[in-house]
Amino acid sequence: MTEMAFSPHGGSVAARHELSRRFAPRLVDDNSFCRKIVSYQGNRVAPGLRWMKYKEGFSSELVLDFIKQENPNDVLDPFAGICTAPLVAAGRGVRATGIEIMPVGVSAGTAIAETANGLSKREFDRQSAALLREVRTLRTPNQFAFPHVRITEGAFSNDTEKQIASARQFLSNIDNDGVRTILDLACMSVLEEASYTRKDGQYLRWDSRSQRRLKSSFNIGPIADFSDALERRLGEIAEDIPAIKRQFGTGYPTLLTGSCLDILRTIDDGAFDMVVTSPPYANRYDYTRTYVLELAWMGFDQEGFSALRQRMLSATVENKAKTESLNKAYGNSRKTLDRSITIYEEQSAVHEVLGILRDRQGELSNRNVIRLVGQYFFAMALPSLNSGGSFDPAALSLWLTTMYSITARNCRWTSFWPTLRNGQASIVIKYGS
Repeated sequence: MTEMAFSPHGGSVAARHELSRRFAPRLVDDNSFCRKIVSYQGNRVAPGLRWMKYKEGFSSELVLDFIKQENPNDVLDPFAGICTAPLVAAGRGVRATGIEIMPVGVSAGTAIAETANGLSKREFDRQSAALLREVRTLRTPNQFAFPHVRITEGAFSNDTEKQIASARQFLSNIDNDGVRTILDLACMSVLEEASYTRKDGQYLRWDSRSQRRLKSSFNIGPIADFSDALERRLGEIAEDIPAIKRQFGTGYPTLLTGSCLDILRTIDDGAFDMVVTSPPYANRYDYTRTYVLELAWMGFDQEGFSALRQRMLSATVENKAKTESLNKAYGNSRKTLDRSITIYEEQSAVHEVLGILRDRQGELSNRNVIRLVGQYFFAMALPSLNSGGSFDPAALSLWLTTMYSITARNCRWTSFWPTLRNGQASIVIKYGS
């Protein structure tokens, strides 16, 4: 497969052509998968994975297909999202590790793993019924009120605020860690449904019925009662328990909350023989805004939101350069950091694109997009290099191929997977229809 680069303004494409030529022998087209499989859509009805509305990911079916093909011993997903890859791998008896900086995703993955490995259905049913009774009392335990930040103020009606406070108080008194984790996810997963907001790309859209001053008269339609939405989610969880135990009950994956920029450097060389991942895109999405209700539920305040945003991979115009923080994190162990800087500086295809952006920066809606793109690929050099140490060299090819795809013409919906074929690392590209 060869996809020729193209510049609509007549800019240079030589470096991108060379990158295409270099990797062409190691790229495999596979049109056998539809978009449902290579995106989150396949998880919308999957037991466990359907509990949390989390679009940034891929289906369990796709992960399972690759695990069956390659029969790995140790699987890594450095951008784990809702933890689909490590859950599926562990369910097949494969050692699996997921790293995810967004605690919302790790919370969902942990709840599914707890459900699959040891949850008592009887205890879950008992605590679920008690939670619903408490929520419907409409008491107002002020010390357990929803911890709003500026962007969430006015997201709920007064009655919903009371129900949420009652739920938070009830959860604080549960001694069983596993049950508390699952019930906490159930409550968090229905916050949006019971609010005046809806996720819309990188933003929250606000209903005109909220108490906020809005320019539009947007109406999201019926807004669910929190207790009713919670009851439906708890019913889904109860219904899914048998299937989850069958699918994911063979083992508990290692799920780590944090940045792979920090965590990968602490993992031993050769620890993994397969990586399945979908890195964040340089698309200006700020996931701390998209998941602001869920993060606030988990206790993030304004300072916490800002800190998390800056720790995430550079994908928004608000991200500052990570040079200073990385220098501090790596301290005297600069070999990997220095090598990643060299790798970034040697990526002529990226700098070809950056040069065009600089030449035509007057046409950009925000000139910080140039910094965004540069910092994104600089930051991506670190996990690629660290994965190259803890994993097979295919990991490095994964990042470089992703780099090509973003700068190529006619980019389609794709997923990138390193795999070993006849002892040589290759990249399989799954095109969604």
